[in-house]
Amino acid sequence: MSRPDPGPRPLGTSLDHLLGNLDAPSVDVLDSIFHDWSSIVGPDLAQHTRPSMVDGDRLVVTASDSAWANEVQWLEKHMLERLSEVTGSSRITSVHVRVSRTS
Repeated sequence: MSRPDPGPRPLGTSLDHLLGNLDAPSVDVLDSIFHDWSSIVGPDLAQHTRPSMVDGDRLVVTASDSAWANEVQWLEKHMLERLSEVTGSSRITSVHVRVSRTS
């Protein structure tokens, strides 16, 4: 027996459902991370880093050089606290940083 078609759903609801099935943070959490990056890490660090992706509970950050990558590693605990404050979620539990000259 098939379930009746519930009809159209808002895109955000569908994306949240899909992300939940992938064990990823909600759309709102991802939106906050990528759009509020400067308020999460501060303007200086934001000029030299950017969030690249979320892999499960890990945020991958790209830094412009190894000095900024080291800064991200050193500030990981603080970044996780700020991520939790800004997003209202504790889904992100670690930060991985990589260097890319094009950030």
